[in-house]
Amino acid sequence: MKKITLLGSIVILLLFTCVAKAQDRKPFHIIPLVPVVGQDVKFTYDNSLTSLAGEETIYGTIYYWENLRWRAEDLKLVKNDTAWEATCRVPENCALLSCKFYAGDKKDSGGRGTYTTMTFDKRGQNLPTAYMAWGMLRNKTLESLPGYCEEEAYIGDDIMRFWLNQQLMKDPGARKYVFYYAAKLLNQMIPGEKHEQMLSDVDFILNLPDADEETLLKALEVAKDIVKDSTKAVAIEARILKDYPDGILARDQEIWRIFRIMDADVKAPELEAFLKRFPTEKFQEIETETSSMYLGKIFQAVIYQAVIKRNDFSLLYKYIHDVPHLYLQTFYWHMVQVPLRTNQRTPEQVFPPAKAIYNELMTRPQAGSERVYSKREWKDYLLTRCKDMILKHAFVLDATGTSAEALELMEEIKEKYNFKSAEYNDQYVRLLEKNGYQSMVIPTIIASIREDAFTPEMLENLRKDYVKQHKNDKDFETYLASLKSQEKQQELQKHLQETMINKDIELFAMEDLNGKKVDLSKMKGKIIVLDFWATWCAPCKASLPGMQMSVNKYKDDPNVAFFFISTMETAADFKEQIRKFMKEHNYTLHVLCDNVNPKTKKRSAVYDTYAKAFKFSGIPHKLIIDGNGKLRWSINGYMGSPSALAEEMNLMIEMLKAAK
Repeated sequence: MKKITLLGSIVILLLFTCVAKAQDRKPFHIIPLVPVVGQDVKFTYDNSLTSLAGEETIYGTIYYWENLRWRAEDLKLVKNDTAWEATCRVPENCALLSCKFYAGDKKDSGGRGTYTTMTFDKRGQNLPTAYMAWGMLRNKTLESLPGYCEEEAYIGDDIMRFWLNQQLMKDPGARKYVFYYAAKLLNQMIPGEKHEQMLSDVDFILNLPDADEETLLKALEVAKDIVKDSTKAVAIEARILKDYPDGILARDQEIWRIFRIMDADVKAPELEAFLKRFPTEKFQEIETETSSMYLGKIFQAVIYQAVIKRNDFSLLYKYIHDVPHLYLQTFYWHMVQVPLRTNQRTPEQVFPPAKAIYNELMTRPQAGSERVYSKREWKDYLLTRCKDMILKHAFVLDATGTSAEALELMEEIKEKYNFKSAEYNDQYVRLLEKNGYQSMVIPTIIASIREDAFTPEMLENLRKDYVKQHKNDKDFETYLASLKSQEKQQELQKHLQETMINKDIELFAMEDLNGKKVDLSKMKGKIIVLDFWATWCAPCKASLPGMQMSVNKYKDDPNVAFFFISTMETAADFKEQIRKFMKEHNYTLHVLCDNVNPKTKKRSAVYDTYAKAFKFSGIPHKLIIDGNGKLRWSINGYMGSPSALAEEMNLMIEMLKAAK
């Protein structure tokens, strides 16, 4: 390998540090200018000279390129008089290091030059892969650290090819790791060409006496997927399986075989044998397309079968450390969130699996590609990705008697929701009250109202506080309106105007829960809201608090009528179920029962007619009809906020009333 002099090192390093307008005022400095592995290096960062100017708190991440992978750590930044400083020990195998600074959602990675530098060993030489890594950091075809570079920093494939050639020039032994990236790059630049050179590289790898399995697998990918030489690929596979009978490829083949077994009870002993042959801890850093796509599904089939057929969670606890990490979120959904949502299980019943899954998901050490996140970034990633799971876990904790711990979880995800979720806001208010933080309740409700994400219970809480302050609720509605975002109101009105229709609609007669016939065709002159729902439909039931808010608003208006049409019910006692449900939730909703479809014999005649005529499917579904008997809106689904739904209903009704 060609030795680099200290002067040469300085020249090279200047290429990789930030390009500043003034040479004497660069935002980023490295001390010493030539970082040496195994020794400390100091970074200084002056955010006043960057896009983070004015930010009071700056965070930083340092990325180490080691063994053909990036690994991130948090920079322990300390503010001095003019800049932020941090000191790190350069790892022995680190060929390139890169820094990123951020505040909130804003980040600074150095613009075109990036905050990146090569490292050197104690002899003044670059470490293997340094030049290649410098190019790959900034090239979209071979991008090794997605999301790091700003757009202006990216280089084209031709320049990337230059850096690969530089690596080969500086390090003659680099061919064993450059070949794979060169093949991928050339296949992008000139598809179908250079196959002879690629196969020559593959043969070179096969003739290496010390080729590890990961290098051989890269040779296999080049032969099979790029050159498409099936004969060569078969030979390489045979070589890998011979040299590494319990290695990565053998493991992938076994994953694929077990995945295709249809009977989950047959899969179970196969999975146990698989884990003995291929222990999870041996493959923690290994990720392949096959393992990513199919291994988690094998665990799902085996564990779910035991839970569903025998209510047996023992396999969950047995394999919980082996289940691929982010599959655990899916496990929590199916074993905790869905049973709670459908009232199949109580919080007490789901608590043991909920606790086990949650703790494993949130505390398992990072491995493999997860190491591109620093610890702070990884926690933030999990909070963002799993916020709905964490919200439900807080509910489970509260329901099982640990409201203080539940509130701690709510605080962790607070900024992820930022008052935009009615479910979060309602639960947060309840926990504030339970834990004695009464002074925070009303400010939280007000913040929720500004985002139009609140529940009837929160509104009643605010009303009581208003009465306490003003002795009556005479001007409460005016006060409430003043809290709402006028900009959001205008956006909603514009959206509703754009989605308004004007179609003929046939109106039918149906019976209410007491068997009394209600003929909608005789209600001309009224604004009619039809809400198709069912007792078995979770989103339907979740939307009813918002609809009740709107019903309450117009309960004394003779020109507005709401009807909640129970459709597609199959239970013989569905009417009694509805009565019980309405009573439990204190709903005052006028329920009608859909007619029986003579063709299908199902109780969905009115729904079927409208779904076909107006081309929609699924429930909940709402139809808003004006006083002239014209259909003006057809709205499917529920977005999760009772107040937003009520606001939407109310605004549509007011728009129709104003148009008369």
